[in-house]
Amino acid sequence: MKPLSLEMAFPELRNDITQWKDQINESGQLPAELMSEEEGLDVRRWYVLYLANNGLVDEAIQELSAINRDLYAGTLGGAWLYLAEMALQIERNEFNYALEAGEQSLRVLASMDTDRTHIDYLALAAGVVYCLAVLHHKVGENVRAEKELVKAQKLLEKLAKKDKMRFGASIVNAIEASTTIFNSRLKQMNILAHYQITTDLYLDKAHKGVTQAIYDLVESLQNEGDLHLKIGNYRDAVKYYTKALRYQKKVTPKMGERELRISINMGRALLHITARQSTGEQLLRSLIPLAERLDAINEKNEIQAILDHKGKAFDFMSFIKKIF
Repeated sequence: MKPLSLEMAFPELRNDITQWKDQINESGQLPAELMSEEEGLDVRRWYVLYLANNGLVDEAIQELSAINRDLYAGTLGGAWLYLAEMALQIERNEFNYALEAGEQSLRVLASMDTDRTHIDYLALAAGVVYCLAVLHHKVGENVRAEKELVKAQKLLEKLAKKDKMRFGASIVNAIEASTTIFNSRLKQMNILAHYQITTDLYLDKAHKGVTQAIYDLVESLQNEGDLHLKIGNYRDAVKYYTKALRYQKKVTPKMGERELRISINMGRALLHITARQSTGEQLLRSLIPLAERLDAINEKNEIQAILDHKGKAFDFMSFIKKIF
């Protein structure tokens, strides 16, 4: 999927900053000259766009962190700054930061007493939803990405009718993205079918007590569980992880790194099943001492991050429906 065009979602500037744009294009730096406060707000926002357009992702994020967002509170410009941060953090694969920025962008839009059919307002909303689709595609959650992309396409179609020059390329990208996500999902289904065949092949040998076959079976079951987790089949994921742990116990009764990895992912899956969320939380908490014993720092941090965010996930699509 192609990344979001930040220029497409860039709301109209309040002031004529042509002279400052020329200076930035010539020097690549933010002008040091004095300008009015209102001009300064537009210049700094446009400078972030300039950095992003030139592929200077780290510099753009650094500039965003230096901006006093309070000065942009309750404005489309402020919503765009959060959207820019979301898109840039996705490029850095910093998905948690991206989600936080996307949430803030939507909250700014929702708080505004303005015309929600305005072209800049719709463009910002479309930008957030498209970024969500990109993010979920990157992490393999194509079921969610599909739903988000459909919503982004509908918004972009509305916008393209109003301004084909501004939004034409974005709607083409969104249509191309549909093919990408479909192909990715088809590939996942083919891989899943491969794992299922592989599992069946190992199963017979494992039942005969062949140790290597049991190890291979556990790996295949774990792979199936991981893929079900990615595509949102959480109950199936739990089923395969449970089988993997049961067979693993036949060859290594003591809990080790593989058991830890499988159990963490099982905990993730359980948290997505309403009736089993408490079970998932208990499982994850019980894994912290194991992670400490194994000196698995990354896994321990991962468990803590999952628990910290439990129940705090922002429902972007429901929020979008409230706005429109």
